[in-house]
Amino acid sequence: MKDDTKLAWLTVDTDSLNQSLKAKWQALQKVRAAEKLAREEFESAFINAARKVEAVEKDMSLAFGYRFGGLAVAKVNPAESKSKASTKPKFSF
Repeated sequence: MKDDTKLAWLTVDTDSLNQSLKAKWQALQKVRAAEKLAREEFESAFINAARKVEAVEKDMSLAFGYRFGGLAVAKVNPAESKSKASTKPKFSF
């Protein structure tokens, strides 16, 4: 049975974390920064390779999805604006 319960997300005030949690948060942020750089380099190289074989038009780009450890792409128009996330309530310790 599928649970259709909507989750109420709260933004955590990371300045309110204790020292142990803050150190773990900072370690996670370092790993995420390295992952972001590697992902951006991969995606740029993938888009360039796709354009080289004319799989993607010059005025189009690709969006990438990584669900469940796989790789999926979709053609997108980079001129179209992305939607902005709404402001969420804060969570503090």
